[in-house]
Parts: sequence; C-alpha cells; structure tokens
Amino acid sequence: MLRATQADTLRRQAAQVLITAMLAASVVVAGPAAPQARAADVPDWVNPCNAPGGKYLCDKAKEGATWIYENSGAKGVVDGVSSAVDFASDPFGYIEGKLRSGTKGMFDAFGEELTGKKPSDPAGDKPKDGKGKPDEKGKGD
Repeated sequence: MLRATQADTLRRQAAQVLITAMLAASVVVAGPAAPQARAADVPDWVNPCNAPGGKYLCDKAKEGATWIYENSGAKGVVDGVSSAVDFASDPFGYIEGKLRSGTKGMFDAFGEELTGKKPSDPAGDKPKDGKGKPDEKGKGD
C-alpha cells in the first residue's frame, strides 16, 4: 500500500475547505431570506429612550457602540464579508465596479498631475466673463 505524504494530506484538506466554503457561499446566496424583525404593538412609554433622561443615555450608548464597532476590527470583518457576498452574488458586476473605481482614480490622479487642478475644481475651465467657451489652449495655431 502507498502511504499518504504530508503534502497529499494538506492538498486534500485544502480541497475540503474550499468545497465547504463554496457550499456555504451558495447557501448564503441561494438560501431563503430571514424574515424581517418587527416590533409588537408596544406603547412608546415602554421604550427606555422615551423616558425622562433616556434620550441622553441612548445617545451615549449609540456613540459607544459606534466607537467599539469602528475601533475593534469588526468593521473590517463586516466589510470583508460584505465584499465576499457582493462578489458571490454578482462576480462580473463586482469586478466591473472595482475596475471602474480604479480607472477613475487613475485618471483623476493623472489629470491632477497634468493640469495641477484637483478633479473636483473645474473653476479654471470657465472663461472670466462666464460666457462662451473656455480658452482653447494648446491648439497649435
């Protein structure tokens, strides 16, 4: 009998992990959507944020939760998972969006280097009187 080498075992495990990840992604994409959570018909006085001084506490709790979310690394994980789900649901659209944003950034940078203006600053394109066409520089006449 042939003995499995360590490389064969690692290759088999990598294939199993890949298949499991693909199955999980397909379940997420093709699986049923979770039902939307709805609050029962509860009067407003039950909400602690509507109690006297409750709005201040709720605002502070929201600020704290936002700070923890942004500084704990959870935001990076959520963004990564969101990107993976976007790619799994529409791979060509995801790639097109990334290429479009990269191309726009590249042309913005080149335009700024060539003209010395930021792309969001088109003030130099207008003539001084505000009428007619802009100056046609570099025509070669």
